[in-house]
Amino acid sequence: MRNLKILGLALVAMLAMSAVAASMASADTFTAEKYPVTITGDQDGQTDVFTTTAGTVSCKKATYVGTVAAASKEASATPTYSECTGLGFPVTIDTNGCSYKFTMTDVVTDASTTARVDIVCPGTEEITVTAKSGATTKCIIHIPPQTTLSHVELSNIGTGTTREITGNITISGIKYTHTAGTGVGACTGGSASNGSYAGRVRLTGEETVSPFNHIGIFLS
Repeated sequence: MRNLKILGLALVAMLAMSAVAASMASADTFTAEKYPVTITGDQDGQTDVFTTTAGTVSCKKATYVGTVAAASKEASATPTYSECTGLGFPVTIDTNGCSYKFTMTDVVTDASTTARVDIVCPGTEEITVTAKSGATTKCIIHIPPQTTLSHVELSNIGTGTTREITGNITISGIKYTHTAGTGVGACTGGSASNGSYAGRVRLTGEETVSPFNHIGIFLS
């Protein structure tokens, strides 16, 4: 009887530990102090870098905007890029209505979680990256809609209404094609699925109407 009691206690302890482990392994929820909340973002003082077989593109400025209506494991933001260069030429990135959808996946620590990224575009649109020298097109990189790109590691910072979310972007396996340009330094045509995107993101919450006060956003 004593051995059975010990075995029973051991089983209870194992089940409790399993429940805790399952809880720790579950994905976080993107949360705000109140809803709806407008999410704005920048690259947190870093330079975003997109690497393909056609060349590397760097952008000094990247901003994001989106709206979240309720607590969710998903959040979407539309990016805008400026001051970009690539292949030795000025670059323009047209997002054409495409957005990034972040889906929380695995908890890393008490204050951070990983998220996969989907590129979501309206209709047949895609993100285009165009390198030009004057009026001469040197290369066009086409990035179509795609899912489950890995990954972004998100973390909580700040307190109260100053709470924000920062992210370290280390995405790989991006699918793309590139259209050949003309002249010296132009890329050739091709396609691959080995694109990578490295950078930082800092997300801030604010009211959707004037006076647009800050709203704390966090992973919970």
